[in-house]
Amino acid sequence: MKHTFFAASISALLSALLLSGCSNLSLRTNAGEIAIGNATVKDVNTYTLSEMSNFRARFLGDVTTSYCETSLNPDTLNDIPSLSSLTQSLKLQVAQRGGNAIVMKQCGKVSYPVCSVYLECNGEAYVIDRGF
Repeated sequence: MKHTFFAASISALLSALLLSGCSNLSLRTNAGEIAIGNATVKDVNTYTLSEMSNFRARFLGDVTTSYCETSLNPDTLNDIPSLSSLTQSLKLQVAQRGGNAIVMKQCGKVSYPVCSVYLECNGEAYVIDRGF
């Protein structure tokens, strides 16, 4: 009984984190918000850590997003976000922090006990000073 409650609590927590982390992506139906989010994401470029050393850049912090699917129902498995959409979520987080660059650390499927499918992406947010 305690295990079921724990698993349900973890699932609810992960769902809340996912919704809060991706709330500015195309999950909204307002076309204006979608357009703003897409334009902002296009302003964030992806670099390697070695490429970042060529710029005058300031580290803004780590960014992360994840998705947990607890159901094995084939209908819900069709709604799993793509790795591209998770990457877009990270770029949006960078833009919201005032950044214009991201160094991707990892993005893909990860084994997580309470999830039938668990995707996680993380990276580092930077702002590059382009005025020099």
